[in-house]
Amino acid sequence: MSAPSNVASYDRRDLRAALRNGSFTLHLGPFSHLVSGASEPLLDFLSDTYRDYSVELTPSDVTDVLLRLEAPNILRRFIRRQITPNPGFKVPAVPLPLSMSPLAFEMGLNLSVALKCCRFINVHAGVVADKDGAIVMSAASGGGKSTLTAALLQHGYRLFSDEFALLGLDQPLLHPYPRPISLKQETIPVVRDMVGDNWISKVVTGTPKGDIAYYRARASDLAQDKTSAKAKLVLFPKFEKGVRPIARQLNPAEAIMRLVPASTNYSLLGEPAFHAITGLLKNIRAYEITYGSTIDSLRLVEQITDQKLV
Repeated sequence: MSAPSNVASYDRRDLRAALRNGSFTLHLGPFSHLVSGASEPLLDFLSDTYRDYSVELTPSDVTDVLLRLEAPNILRRFIRRQITPNPGFKVPAVPLPLSMSPLAFEMGLNLSVALKCCRFINVHAGVVADKDGAIVMSAASGGGKSTLTAALLQHGYRLFSDEFALLGLDQPLLHPYPRPISLKQETIPVVRDMVGDNWISKVVTGTPKGDIAYYRARASDLAQDKTSAKAKLVLFPKFEKGVRPIARQLNPAEAIMRLVPASTNYSLLGEPAFHAITGLLKNIRAYEITYGSTIDSLRLVEQITDQKLV
């Protein structure tokens, strides 16, 4: 087994061969991902957006995720080429045009972690952290979670995850999984204005979710992808254009009832999952925040963390 290096250090031909042969092993946070897929758009995406991630071009002895990106049938390998994620179990994935390989790849990783990983409680949430602890942000689609996550990175926080809060079963610790931040539709220019063009992937247009792009994780976030943290705050963001910003503190029972359905494996883990979520909320506050702009959301977070809102 070769020593891991980052994606950018490899020649494109070697990356292509590893993806075709199924020997591309991506290391990220607590997981190793063995990926295969003969797709130039996928290679372009990994070479750019995943350039700083640790990878081996020979299979690891043990991998957590096996993801194949493949045509739904032999015809679609050659005519009107399509691609679907195959994480090793049946998923209700709609075949996508080959040009949407980045979306298929990200969907495949999400499905693998959400439905196969039981080492952690997996909560659909964005997570950022500073020296004082982590902020967990759980929201429905369109709630502004990804934009707020990206904004907090510009204010001294490091990226844990845009998709999953990985909560330990034995201790109430959050574990980093800093994949690129998924941006949809009107959030793309908002985040691009924050961070600059060089940090945003090529836009994938016409997807079932509309236009999609990804904000690449920083090397400093990846360098700390084994460093866990305790939560200091739980937020339930809700974006409503033009609304007056407001924060409402939730009691622990209400916060628990929101986090439980946001967990993708709660029903599998049962009682340990309940104890982990209640442990997460012990001695910290939870808020529902409603806002109409990124500036308002940042101001609310600042007021809450400075305990100007109680």
